[in-house]
Amino acid sequence: MITKSILYKIYNKSVHCTFSLTIVYLKMLKKGLYIILLVSFFISEAETWYTNPLDYAISRITKRTTFREPISFTPFDIKMGIFNYGGSDYWDQGFGSNKLGISPILLDSSNYEYSGLISDNSRQCYLMEIDFLKYNLPNYVYKQNYVDLQFGLGYKIMGLLDNPGISLPNNFIDGSDTDPTGSHGGSYKYRPVIQDYNINTTINWQFYDFLLAYLYHSVGLSNLSIYQSEGGDKYLKGNGVGESFGLGLKGIFDSRYDRKNYRVTYGLEAKWISSVAYNLKDPNKISPINGFDMRGMGWNINFGIIFGGERSVADLGYQSMIKDDFITAIGEFQEFLDNNPRHIKRLKAQKMLEFCKKQKPYQEFQNGLNAVGNYNLNQAARWYEAALTTANEDLSFEIIVKQKELATILLDSARNYLDEIGFNNAEKLIRKAKAITPKIVYKADEYLSELYMIKADLFYEVKNYEAALKNYEKSYSYNKKIQSDYINKVRQVTNSIVDQANDATNKGDILFALSSLSQLITLRPELEKDLNFGVESLKEKLEELSDSKTQARIQDFIESEKNRAKKRVFNQVEVGMSKDDVIALMGQPAFVENKYTNDQIVEMWFYFDQVEEKYVNFYFEDGLIIRVD
Repeated sequence: MITKSILYKIYNKSVHCTFSLTIVYLKMLKKGLYIILLVSFFISEAETWYTNPLDYAISRITKRTTFREPISFTPFDIKMGIFNYGGSDYWDQGFGSNKLGISPILLDSSNYEYSGLISDNSRQCYLMEIDFLKYNLPNYVYKQNYVDLQFGLGYKIMGLLDNPGISLPNNFIDGSDTDPTGSHGGSYKYRPVIQDYNINTTINWQFYDFLLAYLYHSVGLSNLSIYQSEGGDKYLKGNGVGESFGLGLKGIFDSRYDRKNYRVTYGLEAKWISSVAYNLKDPNKISPINGFDMRGMGWNINFGIIFGGERSVADLGYQSMIKDDFITAIGEFQEFLDNNPRHIKRLKAQKMLEFCKKQKPYQEFQNGLNAVGNYNLNQAARWYEAALTTANEDLSFEIIVKQKELATILLDSARNYLDEIGFNNAEKLIRKAKAITPKIVYKADEYLSELYMIKADLFYEVKNYEAALKNYEKSYSYNKKIQSDYINKVRQVTNSIVDQANDATNKGDILFALSSLSQLITLRPELEKDLNFGVESLKEKLEELSDSKTQARIQDFIESEKNRAKKRVFNQVEVGMSKDDVIALMGQPAFVENKYTNDQIVEMWFYFDQVEEKYVNFYFEDGLIIRVD
């Protein structure tokens, strides 16, 4: 296991080596190549998506909704506020004006003047309004998210905030005996009450995930009364047309209930109100007022619920893109395009996707540099390889340079820290370095050759001649320049085996000597002709020996080989084999029995295991092995 402390050592040393090598290489470059190298580092720079600095700054700190879902439905929107009103010219005076101008009271004769609306408290009204069932109907025909056009129904009620105490003027009485008092007592006072039943239209512009602006318009039937008694009777009633305009701003907040897909809105709205009614009903003929033409202006606050308007996965992609996380953005834009084949902003999303794909190798390259800085060399190699697949020519040059540096670090670590990391880890590092870039293949093969030569020497020292020969052969396969050394090493192993056989023969251990020579022939077939005479002589000596001890050893040897072969055969039997497969491998069973178990008849075959000296049971169901005991 390579520890972090080791990697620190490896990295520092390798960086030094890499720097030294770089100096040498640069000295070998011509002047023109200096220029190419210098220019390439300026050309191959990652780009950032933004139109201007302000837009870029806003985009990084806000949740833009370029690809948002349309606002599809508003169940309700409640509004409350106050406003001042005047006559038909009141809107001309500017928002917030408190000048009466033309009176909203319409008289049937010029002989009368009604001047009772000159005080502020006589012209300040409350407003309570609810809009409901507002649907984005165009969205069902053509899906777009530039604006949300909603149509709904509405109801509002308006009246004076205070009772101004303006009584019905005496000169409004026609001289009859009619008493202008309400049936519940008390005199009639000027206190208009207006109720509107309307159809409304809202145009929403959602700039960010949390904010939208809107324009509002409503038109419908107005029901109004001008006078009201202290007891609640209303007089001078009529119907007319009510209309209003609004300009507002709303904040959008997620529902506190996780499982609800609606969102809550709070807002502020500037309001322009109109209510016009002619031919007011005056059954007692006590007033010359025959109409009401009112214009009002004021503010209201609102609260509502909306469905839709959420950021789409492409908006998440946009946010990832401007933060230079192009890898994440690619997946998000691709998901959006796959799920929205006819979206109005599909081309824009496609353009952003292509930009992200172009910048992706730069991010991967930077991730590789960061991984090297964190001593995560494996991860760095993966990032470099990924970046190289889509990089342009200039960036590819930089990646190849860094790959070579990284590979050099791995090679040097495998060579210099062999005692600390072990043979297996060293071999892994060398092969990883070899896989990173073809630029160091030759050097990596040399290191592998050295590694296998060291392993072979160690095996030779402990007289594991077979492993020694195999590693010598591997060493030579990676570096043909060591042919002379390789031949000497092989000859050395061969001589050792022959000496081992001769020594065994001299000690009377003919079986061991025969085994040694047979092993040598297996390892070096080219020597079979030269060694065959010795092998045959040893076999003849075996045949001549008659003492019981030797014969017993020979018999044990033969039986051992048979048992090992038999055991190997037993180990080849697997679940799922057919009867024919087992017979071909094991021959006929010693005996067969049928056993009733789990409501099924299972056929059992018995074979005698001479190694373990016990029977092995094979269970068959439908002609196939299901278990082996």
